[in-house]
Amino acid sequence: MGLLLRRLVHLDRPGSYTHTVGGGLGWGIGAAVGRALAEPGRPVVAVLGDGCALFGLQGLWSAARYAAPVLFVVMSNCAYRTLQNTYEAMGGNGPCPGTELGRLDFTQAARFFGIDAVRAESADHLRELVGGAGELARPMLVDVPLR
Repeated sequence: MGLLLRRLVHLDRPGSYTHTVGGGLGWGIGAAVGRALAEPGRPVVAVLGDGCALFGLQGLWSAARYAAPVLFVVMSNCAYRTLQNTYEAMGGNGPCPGTELGRLDFTQAARFFGIDAVRAESADHLRELVGGAGELARPMLVDVPLR
């Protein structure tokens, strides 16, 4: 997903896009919280796969505790897709055991940690939510179900 996202974002300001090199499952939530705390007033939007978000879900506690104004966008494809892709690249045949997540409700996970959450109802709705990220005073999570 990260490779696809990089084709779409405009990187016209230094530090506008932060990512890992070579992967880093679970890194995104904590990195986004740190980025928001390090640069107050600069909008932070964390785009995460659902599997990756699960590896660092406890970072939402820090986001809530420190009122980090991050918009967490969780793209839910119901799988640890990166692990499946790695399995296939290493010669694995068929489905990789334990990588299908099923439909998860990340709005409930966010609320557990005290974070406002909403499910994106359409691409336009998602665009509106991301466009408002600069107005956040506290964290918010958007669950984006993918086909």
